[in-house]
Amino acid sequence: MDTRKLFYDIYNNNVTVERHYLPWALCMLEKDYESPSLYILASLQSPYNIFEVEEYFKRTIGELKITIPSEQECIDYMIYTRLQKITQDEDMAITEAYELYNMFCELDCPEELVAWVYISDLIDNFQYEDNDLEVTEKVLLQEIIREAKNQLKKYSPWSDEK
Repeated sequence: MDTRKLFYDIYNNNVTVERHYLPWALCMLEKDYESPSLYILASLQSPYNIFEVEEYFKRTIGELKITIPSEQECIDYMIYTRLQKITQDEDMAITEAYELYNMFCELDCPEELVAWVYISDLIDNFQYEDNDLEVTEKVLLQEIIREAKNQLKKYSPWSDEK
């Protein structure tokens, strides 16, 4: 798990030990990071004490001298990764388009995601309504992928170092 993904969930108060902190710690070990607190964090057993977990997480961040990403950096990273998934896996295009729309709603309507409102409407019309726009699945996927590629031009590539 990327550190920016973890902090995105932390900023959104959507973080758990099992789905976030432990996978992050194990991922860091797989990437050959080492620190006493990281070893402890990765080896914690259930039942978890969230305060203990968060304390070891904070210590690990300090010991590894990881720069805490800003909320905007985390948002940009999450948008970028979703756009990448759309362009790399057509089967995930509709799912990821909905996730981008959900991010638009959760993040108080940022301008960079406004196109996903229109695309969400197209998807809903295609899947659940009378399809009065007569959109085919092929056209829908082309529109989603076209928008993803267009938006990817706005984001510089993100490394997966941390």
